[in-house]
Amino acid sequence: MQSNQNFFIPLKERISLLDYAYLLQKFGAFNAPRQFQRPIAWKPVDRKLFFQSMLMNRVEGTYVLVDVKSCIGRLELAGECNSETYKFFKKFLNEGYKYVILDGNNRMCFIKSLFEDEYTIPEGKYEYITDEVNGTISSFTVRKGKQKFSDLPERVREVLVERQAAISLYTQITLEGMSDVFQNVNSGVPLNGQELRNAYSTLWAEYVRNIADEISSILSKMFKDHRFRLCGEEWIANCLDMNLQAISVNPVLDEKSFSGITQSTKNKLYKSDFLSNDDKDFYYDKFVEMMDFITLMIQEEILEEKVLTRASAVQNLYWMMCNGIDTYEQAVSAVEQQNKAYNDKSRTFVCGEDDKNFKECCDGMSAQNLEVRYIILNEIVEKVIGRSTNFSNLNKEFVNAI
Repeated sequence: MQSNQNFFIPLKERISLLDYAYLLQKFGAFNAPRQFQRPIAWKPVDRKLFFQSMLMNRVEGTYVLVDVKSCIGRLELAGECNSETYKFFKKFLNEGYKYVILDGNNRMCFIKSLFEDEYTIPEGKYEYITDEVNGTISSFTVRKGKQKFSDLPERVREVLVERQAAISLYTQITLEGMSDVFQNVNSGVPLNGQELRNAYSTLWAEYVRNIADEISSILSKMFKDHRFRLCGEEWIANCLDMNLQAISVNPVLDEKSFSGITQSTKNKLYKSDFLSNDDKDFYYDKFVEMMDFITLMIQEEILEEKVLTRASAVQNLYWMMCNGIDTYEQAVSAVEQQNKAYNDKSRTFVCGEDDKNFKECCDGMSAQNLEVRYIILNEIVEKVIGRSTNFSNLNKEFVNAI
């Protein structure tokens, strides 16, 4: 009993200092699971700045890793071979990775690419500290065509491989523990709301990631880089929140209520009870079908691609498909009518102290904006399918959990 209780306590070795060369040799088989890391997002200027920091011995921060084999061994001793954590680590190990990296992924990937001659060093003159004791500084020049690590003077290469990094290595930890560690190490870093939700150890986080993978082709048309700051996954969370929480309709009592979509409501969604199997499949399949519909509309040039892939327009289409729009022909008609309403500046609605048209309300997700969007979208659905919107698909479990 005691061992099972201890199993849930994260354990780690003392922080150690390792040369970069040995760091890659020992921890080279690493990977950052999506739920515990931002996507690689460094731009050329970030890579150059980090390279210069290495040269001047000014790199700060600890690399936080998890020893997968050690964790598997402790789980087996604790009799936790059926746990989700055990399955996660076994799958991770079978994919060829021995270490989970919870903090320092961008840095580690850069160092790996530098030492393996994948990184092209920008041309120019660089300075570096040759003696860490007295601070002696020397310089070298990188010329065009000689921009790889192996092209650097031997004196520079020797200095770089001997620079040291601080390593914090966990030997016992659960999925929940890794989520907590990831959030703690980033508590002083400006992670956005979706990056933090992505680290939640809930079925919702995995569900949204799976949807993002499935509809990546349409997300890539909607966003310049849908993986950057997880903007594509946040858009999916907005769509789900719009259907499950923000617009609530009781067709029996003819009651409607509207609440905004905020970081707090999406946090609440991720922490709520998960969907039933039927609802899980329903909302997932609607995303996939919507992607197929829009792809076909682009091919048939129903409207301009930039109109068809505007984030708010696709979000509106998803809501309509979850609430009555069923066939491709109906979706085409709904999209055409939505675009007409979007460009109609004559029809306005009272939103607090302001009068707004449908286009202006599509730019926001406050309760008032969503109420206007509902009015227009519901009118379109009723017109397309010739009856009142069927709200039977609105998930009641989330409403009841509030």
